[in-house]
Amino acid sequence: AVRGQGARDRVHYCAGAHAMLAVRAADPAAEIALTWTSLAPPRAGLLEAVRPRWLNYRFSLVDRDLADRVHRGGHLLSVWTPDTRRSLRRLLALGADSITTNRVDLLHALRATSREP
Repeated sequence: AVRGQGARDRVHYCAGAHAMLAVRAADPAAEIALTWTSLAPPRAGLLEAVRPRWLNYRFSLVDRDLADRVHRGGHLLSVWTPDTRRSLRRLLALGADSITTNRVDLLHALRATSREP
C-alpha cells in the first residue's frame, strides 16, 4: 500500500522485531523504530538485520545508562508514553530524541521552557 501510493519517503514504521524484520525485507530503505521492551540490549544480529534508526522503549525503562547506550550504538532514542510533567522533564534531560505522549501541550510547554536562557 505504501509503495503503491508513492509514500515510501513519508512513512516511518514502529513495532517489535518480527514485524520490523518483515518491513526491512519489503523495503531496504524503510525508516524503522524498533520497539524494545527489555533492559537487555537487542542482539547484534537483530540490529544488523533490521537496521533501525530508532530504538523505541517504554518510558519507565529509560535511565541515563540506557539513553547513553542507545546513543553510543548510533541509534536515536524514542520513548512512549510518558504523560506526567515529571516523566517528560526526566526524558528531555536524558536526551530522548522522540517522545510519544498524550500530553503534547505539556511537552510543548516544557520544551519551550527548557530553551529559555
